[in-house]
Amino acid sequence: RGYYIYVGSAFGQGGLRARVSRHFRKDKPTHWHIDYLSKFLTPVAVWYTYHQKPLEHRWAKFLSNMRTITSIPGFGCGDCSCQSHLFYYPEKPELVFLSKQINSKVQIWVKRFTDYPVE
Repeated sequence: RGYYIYVGSAFGQGGLRARVSRHFRKDKPTHWHIDYLSKFLTPVAVWYTYHQKPLEHRWAKFLSNMRTITSIPGFGCGDCSCQSHLFYYPEKPELVFLSKQINSKVQIWVKRFTDYPVE
């Protein structure tokens, strides 16, 4: 029970839609850490922001410093110095707290994950 929060970037080919759609497919080759986990979890929502620079490390640092959130050490951060890119939270997290803390407009994608994000 509870919620897992995974942070990453989507600067590759196809952008946000391609990256999120791939991560939520169950029938895919396992390449990234999240590929292994996504076989066992059901996505609830995607929180995202459009920015010219990756914000995943800022998000990860913020989440790592929250007392109410548990980091999963070493997950998804093999190519950086972050403590983790995967976090556990026992209750449904609120979008507004993250948006304020990272000082960036965060949007939510709650439609079917094959649809385009809600602007």
